[in-house]
Amino acid sequence: MHTPSTYYSDKQWNQWLSQLAADDYLILDNFISDELYQQVQAYFQDRLNEHNFSKAAIGSSEDRLIEANIRGDFIYWLDSQQDAALRELFDLFEEVKLQLRQQLFLSLSDYEFHFALYPPNTGYRKHLDQFKGNNNRLISMLIYLNDGWEDGDGGELKIYRPEGDDLFVQPLAKRLVLFRSDIVEHEVTLTRKHRKSLTGWLLQKPASLNQLM
Repeated sequence: MHTPSTYYSDKQWNQWLSQLAADDYLILDNFISDELYQQVQAYFQDRLNEHNFSKAAIGSSEDRLIEANIRGDFIYWLDSQQDAALRELFDLFEEVKLQLRQQLFLSLSDYEFHFALYPPNTGYRKHLDQFKGNNNRLISMLIYLNDGWEDGDGGELKIYRPEGDDLFVQPLAKRLVLFRSDIVEHEVTLTRKHRKSLTGWLLQKPASLNQLM
């Protein structure tokens, strides 16, 4: 039987998630190991080479639309059985879910994640990560997969803050971002080169990849 790895202590998670609770977002650098990072990068490239990515849409299954002027990325949904080669990554997802439940008392039962690729001259306009009438997504989670990202490359995550002092987060390799899906408005600014990420949500109810895009 597979025994999931433990990546960070309860004490460390308590410190991090206290900051998430206070600010509604959390940014951590070098969140994953070099070994896991390289494994994820290789798997991302394999899926890309196999043409497994598809154009991302907006909205839920009932009114899903492809609007390139709003959202320009291509995505590949991850599945723990189909993508069993990334078992260590799914162990990390489980740890994040468990810690959010224990530390912040969130009612979480599942998660959903995909790879995202933004080609040059694309972005994602200002939005929330909850669909109208569907509050299943509680916490958004990003891990960036971009080596050698520099000032001027664009592609920042812009977090809109109520006080008006908006935050621009560069998509640096191994950087983690967590934020509340229901209240943190954000956008992906226009990128000037290919921008890669692992993007997902911690959910109240079990995920259905056919219903949520």
